[in-house]
Amino acid sequence: MKKLLLFSLLVAGSFAANAQYDCAEAVAITGTGTITAPDVAGTFVSGVCYTHAFDNTGTGDMFGLWYSFTPTEAGVVDITSDLPQNAAPFSDDTKISIFTGACDALVCYDFNDDTSASNYLSTISFPVAAGVTYYIQWDNYWNGAGFDFDFTFTPQTCVPVFYVNTPTNLGTTSVTLNWDASVSLPDGYEVEYGLTGFTQGTGTVVATATNSLDLSGLTASGVYDYYIRANCGSGNFSDWSTGNTVALAKTCPYFGGFDNNAQLAGWTTAGNGAYGVGTTAANAQGGVGQYWIFNTSTAVSNNWLFSPAFYLQAGEQVTVSFYERSATARSLRLTVGTNNTSAAQTTVIWSNTALTNASYAQITAPAYTAPSTGIYYFAFNDISAATASAVTMRLDTVNFTSVLGTNEYLASNISTYPNPAKNVINISNGLNAVIESVELTDLNGRVVKTQAINATEGQVSISDLSAGVYMMKVSTDKGVATKKVVKQ
Repeated sequence: MKKLLLFSLLVAGSFAANAQYDCAEAVAITGTGTITAPDVAGTFVSGVCYTHAFDNTGTGDMFGLWYSFTPTEAGVVDITSDLPQNAAPFSDDTKISIFTGACDALVCYDFNDDTSASNYLSTISFPVAAGVTYYIQWDNYWNGAGFDFDFTFTPQTCVPVFYVNTPTNLGTTSVTLNWDASVSLPDGYEVEYGLTGFTQGTGTVVATATNSLDLSGLTASGVYDYYIRANCGSGNFSDWSTGNTVALAKTCPYFGGFDNNAQLAGWTTAGNGAYGVGTTAANAQGGVGQYWIFNTSTAVSNNWLFSPAFYLQAGEQVTVSFYERSATARSLRLTVGTNNTSAAQTTVIWSNTALTNASYAQITAPAYTAPSTGIYYFAFNDISAATASAVTMRLDTVNFTSVLGTNEYLASNISTYPNPAKNVINISNGLNAVIESVELTDLNGRVVKTQAINATEGQVSISDLSAGVYMMKVSTDKGVATKKVVKQ
């Protein structure tokens, strides 16, 4: 059993408490310091943050250990069991849930299992509002031995934004960003954004009165990083949130190789097995970069890898090709749907229940025809049977092409005139598409002019350009088209 600290040995700021074994008898935390927790042997609340019926052995009962905290002012709580004294034989693998609400109607507020992929202790930070009780449940899913954890509360007059939600209204050049309101209930927020990799402080800053923001006129199919902070008035701003990334909707052709953050942006996962990026370059297709790996063993897998969003035209025929490697027979499906959830993946494009390739082999799925114009997600679904030992399947170098791969349909419905032109080019379209922006590049690929339009028709002055041929990229809410124009 974990050795309890003696009060006579406590240093300033540390304290001990014997946690009770259900929510109603949770021990109230009233200070900052190190808490020594006994073995986890109380009531476990399932189906709120976690749904475990048994511990990780599949047969042992689940137990919980309970604390509570009710701040008198708003701020941020930091909890960590990532302490040197928690090494084995004590609990070196913890898991924590944070709840609000009443004990008989708890609401999941936040949770954490592992500090990192190689550190199985728990670290969590969360915002708290004055007068609200927050319940803390440790559980024994991985280890029920006693352990220590540090608890810190930091009052803040303007609490940062912690919880950023999935962007909505995703388009090729537009998106709506969403986040949970700061517990400080601020006057508004500021968002700083830029193409992925930008240095914070050099991006575009936009103010909004609500906890959402519509962005438009963005680089077509670009990947953006963004940060959010609360504005509590009179120059009192919170710290910026952690960085977030959004991948705008793609158009064909598109390539995904998993080799860097930009290529990974927009890909999402779900499932009940192990999956993620393989970083051993020699094991990637072509022997360089990274690759995606599915790993299953004792449980039947149902792992999903969802593509970024694609904006497809009605009738557009998309062909997906990819490289696959598996030393033993695996079962894989390629599906498509209108969202990146398993429930939305209603159409199976291709499947193979005995896929075996000792070395990487390219697979080309049958073409998929989009029934209507809109957003679509493709997905790889590993549904391989359980095996006695771990078995892997690798994916790499995914290509999406289509007969409208450069938006010929859209381009055919956009008119640029006069062409050739000396001073002004008019732009209109027959699809009632909103022309968001126009970008002109010379034949060396250099951008020579950009202009926002945000209307179904507009004009672009070219009087300041040298005579020659230019490519005009027209970004609309229905996709991106490229037209060739000539300056006389």
